[in-house]
Amino acid sequence: MRTEVLNNVSYNYVTKKDTNLSVTMVYVTPEIAKHYLSYNTKNRAKSDRNIRFLAQQMKKGLFIENGESIVFDKNMKLTDGQHRLMAIIKSGKSYHIPVVKGVAVKSMATYDTGKNRSSADVLTINGYKYANLLSSFIKLIYKYDMKSSKASVSNSYNRHEQLTNQQILNYCKENYTWLHKIVTEVTSIYTKSDFKVLSKSNFCYIVYMIGGKNPNAQVYEFMKNVFGISRTQDTATSYLYSKLYKSKINKEPLGFYWILGMCIKAWNYFIDGNPSVRFFKFNSEQELPKINK
Repeated sequence: MRTEVLNNVSYNYVTKKDTNLSVTMVYVTPEIAKHYLSYNTKNRAKSDRNIRFLAQQMKKGLFIENGESIVFDKNMKLTDGQHRLMAIIKSGKSYHIPVVKGVAVKSMATYDTGKNRSSADVLTINGYKYANLLSSFIKLIYKYDMKSSKASVSNSYNRHEQLTNQQILNYCKENYTWLHKIVTEVTSIYTKSDFKVLSKSNFCYIVYMIGGKNPNAQVYEFMKNVFGISRTQDTATSYLYSKLYKSKINKEPLGFYWILGMCIKAWNYFIDGNPSVRFFKFNSEQELPKINK
């Protein structure tokens, strides 16, 4: 009866489909876990917190053999399961776990494990430096440039503004040369500032907003002024720095869209001879000002 039902739903046809994948149920001991981890040469950064949690669950007998697999790609690189394997070693426990071998190399960006795989994890796995900063920078480009958001909170995203991990990876691959140049220049300036009035990702986006994909030296000099590194008193950049500084000191966050508008206005003054300016403003209900070149 069971065979007849499976035949009716094309079970035999589906299971006979050619595939390069192999699946084996393995009793994974700490020794086997160590062996599997020797193939862990290109994975996301480990989370000690997640490993401790899983190991505690195992020691307490709360870890369940739920069918979640250990995965190797077609080159025998471990792509999924490193935290569970490390927890098995830490706890000294053993479990029956399906082991899948032969998945496509690019499949890593499409799935998560016990600790959700972030876009920064995916970039790290693919060998990109400054993965967290690149990920945040790309998200800001999508949100404020491509989607023209007016949101005051820069690191909060609605469904309309979200990118998948694969989309972020693809964008990084296609635009890495100029993304990396901006990130490295910003990081260099950021480390020289005594007081961080903006996050590095917000800094990167403002550079991109004003200077595009290939910002010139004047754009970076402007940002040094905004960061208080080389500012001139009684100018637009000095006024903006003061507003950002007081916001940080008083723990009164300023809306990021407002900051973008103020940065554009300060930039327009800056390239127009950087005249003496005591006060200027931007209304967050307005469209962003035109950026002068």
